[in-house]
Amino acid sequence: MHRFPAALAFLLVPLMACVGTGPHPVAAERGAPTYEDSPIGEQLEAAARAIDAIVSRPVAERTFENSVKAIDDLQARTFMESRMTTFMGDVSPDAETRATGREASADLSNWFDELYKNHALYEVLLGFEPLLGELEPLDALYLSTLLRDYRRNGMGLKAEDRARLLEIDRSLTDLGIEFRAAISDDETVVFFTPEESRGVPQRYLDNIPQAGGLYKVSLKGAAPGYYFSYCEVPASRQKLSLSYGLRAGSPNVTRLERMLSLRAEQARILGYESFAHFQTETRMSQHPDKVNAFYDDLRPKLRRKALADLEEYTAAKREHTGDPDAQLYAWDISFYRNSLLRDKYAVDTQLVREYFPMAAVTQGMFDVYQDLFGIRFTKVDQQAWHADVTFYQVHDQQTGDLLGEFYLDLHPRPGKYSHAAQFPLTVRKRWMNGELTLPRVALVCNFTKPTATQPSLMTHDEVETYFHEFGHCLHSILTEVELYEFAGTSVARDFVEAPSQMLENWVWRAEVLGRFARHYETGEPLPAAVIAGMVAAKNLGSGLNTEGQVYLGMYDFAYHSDPSGEVDTTAVREAVYAETRLFPVIENLHAQASFGHLVGYEASYYGYLWSLVYASDMFSRFEAEGIMNPQTARDYRRTVLARGGTVPALQMVTEFLGRGPNADAFLKHLGLN
Repeated sequence: MHRFPAALAFLLVPLMACVGTGPHPVAAERGAPTYEDSPIGEQLEAAARAIDAIVSRPVAERTFENSVKAIDDLQARTFMESRMTTFMGDVSPDAETRATGREASADLSNWFDELYKNHALYEVLLGFEPLLGELEPLDALYLSTLLRDYRRNGMGLKAEDRARLLEIDRSLTDLGIEFRAAISDDETVVFFTPEESRGVPQRYLDNIPQAGGLYKVSLKGAAPGYYFSYCEVPASRQKLSLSYGLRAGSPNVTRLERMLSLRAEQARILGYESFAHFQTETRMSQHPDKVNAFYDDLRPKLRRKALADLEEYTAAKREHTGDPDAQLYAWDISFYRNSLLRDKYAVDTQLVREYFPMAAVTQGMFDVYQDLFGIRFTKVDQQAWHADVTFYQVHDQQTGDLLGEFYLDLHPRPGKYSHAAQFPLTVRKRWMNGELTLPRVALVCNFTKPTATQPSLMTHDEVETYFHEFGHCLHSILTEVELYEFAGTSVARDFVEAPSQMLENWVWRAEVLGRFARHYETGEPLPAAVIAGMVAAKNLGSGLNTEGQVYLGMYDFAYHSDPSGEVDTTAVREAVYAETRLFPVIENLHAQASFGHLVGYEASYYGYLWSLVYASDMFSRFEAEGIMNPQTARDYRRTVLARGGTVPALQMVTEFLGRGPNADAFLKHLGLN
């Protein structure tokens, strides 16, 4: 029920927490908490005063600007003025600052919950509802969106139901922050002897801390990937995999199951059959039946490819081990994918890394996006939260106008957000006084750190991730929308990944890799034969890998489709695993405890594959017209990236393609055609 616009909710799971208004008459009548001691108390007090100004204004003096658009100003200002404090909860190197940031995130999220349960504000909006047919289209869209979301927060219900919804929101906020903090703070280390590490290249082992002659492999950062990809000892890969399945501990299972119960109760109070029904109502999918139909259509096609992958990988394992009866397990996939890349496609992933030093990849990526979208990146000296962080401005090449700014925070460290995401810090916003705030975002990733003797060297998978996440950055910065509600990535949640997924395709093209893939010592380009092998192997294991995505999406959706909300999350996850994967179920793990998307992407993880249908179809136009065709890219910038959430996603895709979308390119992308 957290009600951040998608631009802020997107991959911003830490913000899905709490926020309170501080003392203000309307909230106080409902027993709302005060926030005098909050890290963002000053901002919340200012927000409370702004709310009071709106609701206390005499009806005769109310205008659309001072009573409706004022809410957009209010949300934008409260978010942006609190943002750096809350953001530090995910990136600060100081534990105390992170704790303060998490507290601030809770307060901010609670404040948003209060805002969308403020009945006096809702009554102000109702006064403008009769004018919907007379308003300018964007104003009408904004008002109808506000009214819809206030009703989805229970404003049409009786007072006791509204009060219970508010209690639920506060509980979900606290549980969500605790759930994600347990993942971020998990410091599990798996110890391996040198023999157990056999096959891992020594240059990688040299970067792993040791204790008593044992390698201390943290489950954060690049070290686990070294073992999964190169370790010759199956038991070591198994031990690492099982450790992953136990991260964050059983307390997080308890938190999750409590959240599922509360979300289901929310849905019931609001009149929905399940939380999945509530979530999909405002998405492209619109109804759980469409999500289930999507999986029902995809899975048989995918299973044929997965069975072929299993046969190919199993044959590789049997040849490698000399055991004609050897069985393939999930923890074997990376190792035998590596083996097949090397032996079948002449792609040595260890050597390929040497052609992707991070500095060259960054500059190459910048060059590609500058050429495509007619923009320019300029590095600017600016102090940030850590010495590793760099800062850039983005200008339009044609006009010279500043469009926005971004930070790059690319290496792991203790307590830092452990995956890859874009975090909005400010959002493009035209204020009522005419001033314009430009977007500023942070790209937070966890790529290998440089050493004293070697720069940061990236795997090709990491290069793909980098292009993807930077695509979100561009989506935020290249928006032309001036309402906070619809700016940047404020699109349907099951479409928000599509623009970035589309841009992943560039790292599979020889003409793009040829721009920046250079050996970090010799400067020699990545050999054409290796690029050809990588492209030929693009769909190696795609069936098995995509079934992994189906598994995650389906168990998330199953959790939230239960009307009762009383879910044995381990039993449901194991049942979905047995249904969707080709490997035996390992019992008594609790992988759901470390699945961070269950807070912020709840009942929404299906969107990664759903949006890939549209991403693949949009890329088909670039394939037809030239992947570095600037006219096609400018058309894409204008039709999709610039419009934020002001136009339905399906309409944007249709206009860009010049036809209705279809799944042909998606099936081709997965190698299923």
